[in-house]
Amino acid sequence: MLDFVVAFLLGIAFQYFTIQPMRDHSVKDGLKAALKADTLSVTAWQVGMYGWLALTLPFFFSPEMLPKSQPRFRFMMQIAVIFGFPTSYPVNWWLRKGWKEAM
Repeated sequence: MLDFVVAFLLGIAFQYFTIQPMRDHSVKDGLKAALKADTLSVTAWQVGMYGWLALTLPFFFSPEMLPKSQPRFRFMMQIAVIFGFPTSYPVNWWLRKGWKEAM
C-alpha cells in the first residue's frame, strides 16, 4: 500500500509540473488537473503490476522461496512492471484526449 501512495504522490507532482505550465493554471486548478490525470493513470498501472504479483507469488512461490532480498524477487518485480504497461497504456492514450498533456 505504501508503494501505491508514494507512486500516486510522485505522479501527481510530475503531472502538475507538466500540466500547470502548459495550460497556465493556478496552483489549485493545476493540482486538480494533475489529480484527475494521475488517479486513472497510476491506478491502471497498479492493476497490471499487482495483478501479476497476486497471480504469481502465491501460486508459484511461497514466501520462503522468494524472499525480498533475493534477485528472483527483483526479477518478478521487473516482470510486474512490464505487466503494468499494457494496462496503463490505453488509459493514458484516452487521457491525452483532453485531461492530460502528451509527454
